[in-house]
Amino acid sequence: FINLIQQCKDMNIPILDEIPTQNRPRYDVIVDSIFGFSFRGTAPREPFATAIQQMVQLKQSPLLSSVSSSSDHPILISVDVPSGWDVDGGDLTGTGFHPDVLVSLTAPKLSAKKFRGRHFVGGRFLPPAIADKYGIRMPCYPGVAQVVELS
Repeated sequence: FINLIQQCKDMNIPILDEIPTQNRPRYDVIVDSIFGFSFRGTAPREPFATAIQQMVQLKQSPLLSSVSSSSDHPILISVDVPSGWDVDGGDLTGTGFHPDVLVSLTAPKLSAKKFRGRHFVGGRFLPPAIADKYGIRMPCYPGVAQVVELS
């Protein structure tokens, strides 16, 4: 985690402790990585519930940016499982949180069946013997690519 934060700082990517409520800038992309795959079906507690609701509001806000986009709102990208979603069942607590893009790590989780949007799988971390043992069909990665879009 510390190395990831340092990489973002080295690339001049701002890391926010909270989403500004006053004089809020417009965002082109919002990356959701609050929770990991271990989140299970209870409503998110504070301060996470507020952060999730703020991302929902930001997604609905009009995009005022110099970056060209085919969308009129920021693109919301969730890593592995959308925050607040149960890893198996999806948005069981009714957060209304629905990202535009999902990047599943290693393999899609069961909740990905409830996801509607662009879906990618990142990483070739699952040994074939483990995939075979659990009946997981891994996507074909072209060449040395580490990410593939699912259709």
